[in-house]
Amino acid sequence: MRHSSASGVSILQPARRLFRSNGRMWCSIVWPMPEPAPRAGPSRRDLVAYSIMAMPLAFGGLPLYIHAPDFFAAERGISLAALGLALFWLRMLDAGLDPVVGWAGDRWPGARAGMAAAGALLLGAGVATLFAPPALPVLIWFTLAMAVASLGHSLISVNLMTLGGLWRRDPAQKSRISAAREGFGLAGLMVAVVLPAALTPLMGRQGALLALAGVLILTLLLTLPVFLRWLSRARLHVTAQPDARPNWGALLPFYLVAGIVLLSAAFPAALVLMLVRDLLGAEPLTGLFLLTYFAAALPGAFASGRLAGRFGAVPVWTAALTLSIAAFAFALTLGPGDTAAFFAICLATGFCFGADLVLPPAILSDRIEATATEAAATRAYAALGFLTKAALALAGAIALPLLQLAGFRPALPNDSGALQALLMLYAGVPLVLRAMAVTILIYLHKRGAI
Repeated sequence: MRHSSASGVSILQPARRLFRSNGRMWCSIVWPMPEPAPRAGPSRRDLVAYSIMAMPLAFGGLPLYIHAPDFFAAERGISLAALGLALFWLRMLDAGLDPVVGWAGDRWPGARAGMAAAGALLLGAGVATLFAPPALPVLIWFTLAMAVASLGHSLISVNLMTLGGLWRRDPAQKSRISAAREGFGLAGLMVAVVLPAALTPLMGRQGALLALAGVLILTLLLTLPVFLRWLSRARLHVTAQPDARPNWGALLPFYLVAGIVLLSAAFPAALVLMLVRDLLGAEPLTGLFLLTYFAAALPGAFASGRLAGRFGAVPVWTAALTLSIAAFAFALTLGPGDTAAFFAICLATGFCFGADLVLPPAILSDRIEATATEAAATRAYAALGFLTKAALALAGAIALPLLQLAGFRPALPNDSGALQALLMLYAGVPLVLRAMAVTILIYLHKRGAI
């Protein structure tokens, strides 16, 4: 599991101007007061106004990436192989949308408010339709609804992350902005976890997920005006430069590490509901496990943001990844009934998830500034979104067919071999991938490439 991914300025602070020129582009944020000290940070009010849009974004993402695949496998009877194939192409389509949204954001920066509004409409409609009674064959219904919701998610997430990265130059402030955004996102995730768990005993799983969609729509209606008002008063001016492009060569080392980490997070995200229900035998505790995970991410996000401002984002991220490796190693010992051990794993991996949310966007922002390509920043952040969704696509395409080959059947009795395959895909694969990421990250950081 692990998006992150995945934008604001304040008129309440003293005046500040950011300007950079490399002969092809310039990017300035102009406020009406004299220029302050360069390390002035955004006010809490402006942080809230910018970050609040992350709440429904995350709230709507959880049904797409966790609830929907398991719901359609266990409740609608779609085979794991067919579901895995459909999810692969859906998420590759979703991933391909992010660069298009990134290009549009760089080409027409003044259209970002319209993109956010259109994204909110599509996200709410797509999630609500996803869990409604199907009027078409189930797999077609699933595919169409997921495509609509994913487009809406991309329109919001790419622009939200870009604007946050362009808000401040100071690395400490970048980490602070990222932490605020992801904190609101985690709050949205926790609500999305609690609601289905609380409502399913009362109205069934489908009813609970439809109620979740209704709350998502209400949250979008409340938060979108706040975000748009902030955007309108911020006077963010980014000149469109059609010929500007990210320095892909300089950013490639970062994307390599981020891609491996995102893939490592995608396997447990795709399989956690099956692990809890079919291996641990603790389906009634599913909501509590997820809540523990996301609640632990809140202090993880806060601590990583503060520590990154003091020690640097890369060393702190390296430490968090190392801690998560130890947690996944412990997860390999899980068996039926090991609920206490899984709570401990949720705490440790959730804390590290907070760092995975906050630090990669901050590192990418530093790399964009170092290469003087702010006019193409939306495409750079869109590439990070592409990697997030491509990782989800690849994990689903690998894990679900392999589980079917191992004889695993969701929500039905399984033999020890099938359950061991589930555990290895949930914990063993992420452990190996994160160990690779840490090794590469340390090497590249020593060479100054990240």
